[in-house]
Amino acid sequence: MKGTPTRRDGLPPLPRSFRGHVLAPPASLYAWAGASGPFWHTPRSVVRPRDREDVSSLLTWASLHGIALIPRGAGTGMPGGNVGPELIVDLTGLDHVAPVSTESAGSPAGELTAGAGAVARRLRNGAQESGLDLPALPSSARWCTLGGMLACNAAGARSFRHGAARAWVREVEWVRADGRVERLVRGRPSAPEWDALTRRLRSHLPTPLPWPRVRKNSSGYALDAFLATGDPVDLAVGSEGTLGLITEATLELARPPECRAVILVGIPDFDRLESVAMSVESIAPVVACEYFGRRLVELGDLRSQARLRGLALDRGMILVEVAGSHTHVATARREVEELAGDGGYVTADEPRGMDELWEFRHAASPTIGRALADGRRSTQFIEDSVVPVDRLGDYLHGLEEILARHETDAVIFGHAGDGNLHVNPLLDLRHPRWRDRVERILLATVELVANLGGTLAGEHGDGRLRSPFLQRVFGADVAEAFRVVKHTLDPDGILNPGVKVPLPEVEPLAGLGAAPAFASGSQGPERKERAH
Repeated sequence: MKGTPTRRDGLPPLPRSFRGHVLAPPASLYAWAGASGPFWHTPRSVVRPRDREDVSSLLTWASLHGIALIPRGAGTGMPGGNVGPELIVDLTGLDHVAPVSTESAGSPAGELTAGAGAVARRLRNGAQESGLDLPALPSSARWCTLGGMLACNAAGARSFRHGAARAWVREVEWVRADGRVERLVRGRPSAPEWDALTRRLRSHLPTPLPWPRVRKNSSGYALDAFLATGDPVDLAVGSEGTLGLITEATLELARPPECRAVILVGIPDFDRLESVAMSVESIAPVVACEYFGRRLVELGDLRSQARLRGLALDRGMILVEVAGSHTHVATARREVEELAGDGGYVTADEPRGMDELWEFRHAASPTIGRALADGRRSTQFIEDSVVPVDRLGDYLHGLEEILARHETDAVIFGHAGDGNLHVNPLLDLRHPRWRDRVERILLATVELVANLGGTLAGEHGDGRLRSPFLQRVFGADVAEAFRVVKHTLDPDGILNPGVKVPLPEVEPLAGLGAAPAFASGSQGPERKERAH
């Protein structure tokens, strides 16, 4: 339906210049009430702009009337930043993809420009058709949109060597809270207001900047990168739609490697896990270092796999991928195999064999789903923490103690090389006090991560779940700087309120498990569990 929203949603009429679609309540809003994570909020209404002019018109209207907006792409976000009781702005209509440019001054290989609603797999396919690659895509690339990737500074398995999304962004076009369209170009002098913000932050924050010593991070605003470069692109990426709505971006592309190899290493204890994860950082051709925890090994019955017999899987296994020239890959492969020690290893260097080893990683979420016939749910409320790699063993020991204390099972897997693990607690939501158990586990995990010098989000962002704990993780000075950034760019607080800068009246677990039939296994239409 086009035009103005119905009176039922309580919104004033949209401007005549808005040419997009409006979805009227109640039934049609059901699909936007949930996302890939475990949170559920029915929005007031949903609007789907057609282009940047629509987004600009919408934000001008929202600023005038004080209407809060929640940007959303494909709904693959986990911590509740894409759901809420406000007006959802569905950006999937901005799905244009320009031809790859292979003659670009900004990138020796090439560049690709696309709209925020373009699905990541289209970007990957476009790059590959031109003989190039986009290495930093997350495992949700089949569904997630470019805007969603940039909103949370998404990362994937190969981000271990190639960096998260921010590292590949050359330009960002976004619409500010007052409706202004702004194009940020990396390395190009920015408007005076950005210089003023940089000076204000520098005067407020101590030197050196107190920042977690982690390899990757999508928590808070990227003040470390922004203050180092003075480049607004670094601040825009990862801001989760709280400073402006991204409408288009230009990404740098890379040339694909000459060859690859995959090594699967058995992990007999956490010391071996930490040792392998720390050692591969110095082996340049290593592009991925992925962990499969003990519980995932058990649920997937991986010990019975013929290829894995003889591996010490007491604490799970690590998958390492190396890529580059034939000479470098051969050398790196031998180095990784030596790291395996008595844990054992399996190696593949031809496409079918490598795909088979990677399938153990890709099958993580389906494996969890098949194992939960007893009524438990994989409930991702502590699913994205990252700690310094040399504290990985301490983190896993601490998690085991927390989960055991609260009689909760969990499946753990993720990016060991980055110290970023995905924790999927398996909860019986029929238990009368399951919410109390969730809250106690969450609070204990926040303390554990903060004490180890980590952050709560390595690649999925803060959403409404983790934002209330940013001061505990970053400290009072940095948390206040986050508020300065938010107020400077969104003074009326209309852009994704409660994300990055928490609202005092909102509980972090509000909406958790509130979906109809959540405990029975249904998540509603178009709401799917997807691999991290």
